[in-house]
Amino acid sequence: MEFKKFINKKVGIGFNKKMGIGFNKKSQHEIIGFVMIVVIVSVIGLIFLGFSITQGGGIGNSAEISNLLEASMYSTTNCSTTFIPEYKSNQDLIKEVYKNPSKPCLDGRSVSEALEISLDTIFKLGLDVSSEGVNKAYKLGIYANNYTDEILVKEEGVFGNCSSIIGGSHTILATTIGSDNIDVGLEVCR
Repeated sequence: MEFKKFINKKVGIGFNKKMGIGFNKKSQHEIIGFVMIVVIVSVIGLIFLGFSITQGGGIGNSAEISNLLEASMYSTTNCSTTFIPEYKSNQDLIKEVYKNPSKPCLDGRSVSEALEISLDTIFKLGLDVSSEGVNKAYKLGIYANNYTDEILVKEEGVFGNCSSIIGGSHTILATTIGSDNIDVGLEVCR
């Protein structure tokens, strides 16, 4: 019995008649309190993590948007500047607009008008922009000379109340146009 009293006083372990050696009530309360604190801190951490993921700090790169933008560059338009059926891709029209925006297509439209209509159709169908939908708005910017010369800027929808903004980019290299690179960027408000 001396051993039981020693264990009880010095170590804090009480002797339970039914189960043998067990923790006294004070130790049980401390352990339960510690577990509660760990659970509360974990829940708060998960809440903050969820907010940081949905809010985002800036524009996140999206494979989906980058792929849509890349595909749109190689999509064939209904504009030909030389002879039919040699229709230009959107990327070719961007080069033409950069060199001479008033150059006409064979159907009488300017290459800049044909480019704007073509890209507008692709992004309206590909992104399905609406205030109630997943994609609230998009912004397309095409620039040359390190973003100093604006070739085309197009916006659809309202960039307000975005839970996140994702985007993608495409570069038309200078070797294909003979001067500076042309940078194409697409941002989508979700």
